[in-house]
Amino acid sequence: MNNGEYCRKRAPRIIRGAFFCVLALVLPPAWADCVVGPADELVTLERAHDGDTLLLEDGRSVRLIGVNAPEMPRNGKPGEPLALEATDFTERFLDGGDVELVYDRDRRDRYGRVLAHVYNHRGESLESALLSSGLAFHIAIAPNLALAECLATREERARLAGRGIWAPGTWPVVQAADIQPGDGGFVLLRGRVEEVDRNRYLWLELDGPVALRLDADRDYGQTVRRDWQGREIEVKGWLVDRGTKYLSRFPQNKRWLIAVDSEFTIRISRN
Repeated sequence: MNNGEYCRKRAPRIIRGAFFCVLALVLPPAWADCVVGPADELVTLERAHDGDTLLLEDGRSVRLIGVNAPEMPRNGKPGEPLALEATDFTERFLDGGDVELVYDRDRRDRYGRVLAHVYNHRGESLESALLSSGLAFHIAIAPNLALAECLATREERARLAGRGIWAPGTWPVVQAADIQPGDGGFVLLRGRVEEVDRNRYLWLELDGPVALRLDADRDYGQTVRRDWQGREIEVKGWLVDRGTKYLSRFPQNKRWLIAVDSEFTIRISRN
């Protein structure tokens, strides 16, 4: 069955379902790539909690490795841009057969969810499809980095094409200098490096109250400390507020932190 036949046979129930079919017609058939190995487990999907989290028939929750999709509305908070489209896309992509799980190094997150690379019954990568469609951000959290480079290329293609979250005006870009109490969660953040420090990590202190914590052993493209000074940075990750108590103990440090485990989640200006 080609992509056009799939869309004709699965007519969208509501308007957001059309998003899947349009993408299936315009995107290249590259969803079978980004493979780390054979399936470790075959499971049955109950439903998609959101674009990057699955609920299985056996009661387990699965969190996709390597992607972060927009959050659905919950607990009185509005949904993020394209959250409904990402959730619907995931359910349709996995429809029609067993779901394949492939594990990386860590198999559980701190919430007890299964961590896995996910493929549909045709062997196509859900992570690759979401990123290629512009319905998720690529994230990289150590030690589950086996597919980081491959997934980063899929995101870059969507970004260059202006698809989904990369369409102008769709997803907010936060400036480091504008962070204030109450801010946190997943962000696409930009700032300028003002100070660089090194201990067991490499620390980039940005303009404003934010520091980036990098793995000192990874190659981010900058070889010495002075290479970072004054650079414009764009980073994807979770903004963590270490709080006023932390700041009172370590007033020389920045209050907010983003951990950057991979060179594929940070962009550095070259001027």
